[in-house]
Amino acid sequence: MKRNLLILLAAAPLLLGQSGEVVQEKPLPPRSQPIPWEVPRAEEGACADEEILVLRDLRQRSLELDRRQAELDERVGALAELEKEAADELVRLAAMRDAIVELMEQQQAGSQERIASLARVVDTMKAAEAATMLGGMDEDIALQVLRKIKPKQAGKVLGAMPDKKAQELGDRMTVVPDPREES
Repeated sequence: MKRNLLILLAAAPLLLGQSGEVVQEKPLPPRSQPIPWEVPRAEEGACADEEILVLRDLRQRSLELDRRQAELDERVGALAELEKEAADELVRLAAMRDAIVELMEQQQAGSQERIASLARVVDTMKAAEAATMLGGMDEDIALQVLRKIKPKQAGKVLGAMPDKKAQELGDRMTVVPDPREES
């Protein structure tokens, strides 16, 4: 009875015309079978029609929430797996970085040893021979060698070099090296 009243209230605007008169529409044909949600379940037998509709709506919402929860659980699991993979990759990259830094330090130490050895050789050479040798080298290496030899020998070597090359190396010898570039 209450359900029929609800249906009539919902259809009232359709039944009334512009002037408020009742408009006659064709009656709906009777159904031979009830729709599944119209058949009360065992636990709904003592409930009113409105309560049954609310209960069914709550069941439907519960099913939707369960579906969403399962989807969220799946996403959380996938995200946790991705986080683990990212953490493993970070550990691997950190180990690789440490290995690279160690190799660079070894290379730099070896390079410093070779430059010191070359500086000792240049320090014992005649200025003209040393100037010819250092003039053909990379300027950065020649500069490092000139800084390591005795100042008197460095002056003689620079004096034996062509003027332009001696001036470039002399200018660069006066610049204080940036410690950040050396490491």
